[in-house]
Amino acid sequence: MYSNLFVDKVNEIRDNYFNSIEERVADFKNMGKSRNRSLFIELSFCILTANTSAEMGIRTQRYINEGFIDYDLETLRSELRKIKYRFYNKRSEYIVNARFIIPDLKKLLRNRDRYYVREYLVENIKGVGYKEASHFLRNVGIFDFAILDKHIMKLLHNFGFFNDIKIKSGKDYKKYEEIFNSIAYDFGMEPGIFDLYLWKMATGKILK
Repeated sequence: MYSNLFVDKVNEIRDNYFNSIEERVADFKNMGKSRNRSLFIELSFCILTANTSAEMGIRTQRYINEGFIDYDLETLRSELRKIKYRFYNKRSEYIVNARFIIPDLKKLLRNRDRYYVREYLVENIKGVGYKEASHFLRNVGIFDFAILDKHIMKLLHNFGFFNDIKIKSGKDYKKYEEIFNSIAYDFGMEPGIFDLYLWKMATGKILK
């Protein structure tokens, strides 16, 4: 069903990096137990990483931290610009406008209908699409969804699973996600965890 090369690469990562990936999974589960403010800081990180590198998102999150909640718009914009974050105008607006959700984040994440939770985030928070919502949910210990960033899309396209490397709509996202999820379950993993294996394969890194 899958090429020997793909299976061998997944198994190689599982053999060599299983413990490191499990540590990251434990981090995500612990994050899901956090207070609303910490959850919002993680949501802000996921908004920031769209169309930029994970490393830049991590550096920015560490630098701004509680400022995602406490800074006014102009201060947040200025601080993002200071550390050379590229999309400082739009993303500062997205984060400030998303603050309405802070008091309800833990309650939202307790909802057992994970698809409802993701749709709520996509529909109600500007700057959050299916990838960003899936990324956030994975980072707080909900592993039901694929995080289809450019690295994953290119990797699975190169292995012949996807016929394109670009996602043009929510419908496209769900189509490719269905394929991704099927592969993940065939390897006995939840999609949000399988993503870590493929991201390691694509980039050589285990981040978040």
